[in-house]
Amino acid sequence: MAWIPGTPIRLETENYILRSLTPADATEAYIAWWNDAEVQKSLGFPPRGWTKDQAVTHISKFDNRGRFHLGIFPKGQDEPIGFFSIIREAGSRVVTNVVIGNKDYWGKAVVREVRPVCLDFIFDEMRVEKVVGKVNSDNYPSIFNYKALKYKTEGVLRHHAKDLDGNWIDEVQFGLLRDEWFEIRKDLK
Repeated sequence: MAWIPGTPIRLETENYILRSLTPADATEAYIAWWNDAEVQKSLGFPPRGWTKDQAVTHISKFDNRGRFHLGIFPKGQDEPIGFFSIIREAGSRVVTNVVIGNKDYWGKAVVREVRPVCLDFIFDEMRVEKVVGKVNSDNYPSIFNYKALKYKTEGVLRHHAKDLDGNWIDEVQFGLLRDEWFEIRKDLK
């Protein structure tokens, strides 16, 4: 792939297409993820109560330069089942976030399939040194997925936030360096 900053991107796995979302992708299903208590709990937020205009505004914040919002589409389908976000931070580091909003795909190894192509894009095209992921300590599926791809646990921020019931919870930060990914990638192919 020869990525030109500012242009939409498209990545492909065996079962999924990941592509830059556009305002036209602010469908009822996409908006519903932001308003679903169970989906938002995994992000540490209450339901957002978003309208279509708020969803369009959110999608429009991603510029395909240092901020990407990629829909995850099963091949042959026009409706995304989730999204993968990439945000460049200071220096040569990005923070990623993945959400599978369509609950029919929970537990179906979607994240384990799509994250490697996103990491290839991040390290090969964006040329960053480090990828970071941050999750609440009670988000077991995300923790499992980070560990499955050999991210390192870099730290735990104790009592960093309150959950939706008002209880203190920890935040776990995972990191993956460029050289580590290139070694891991050899074993995946």
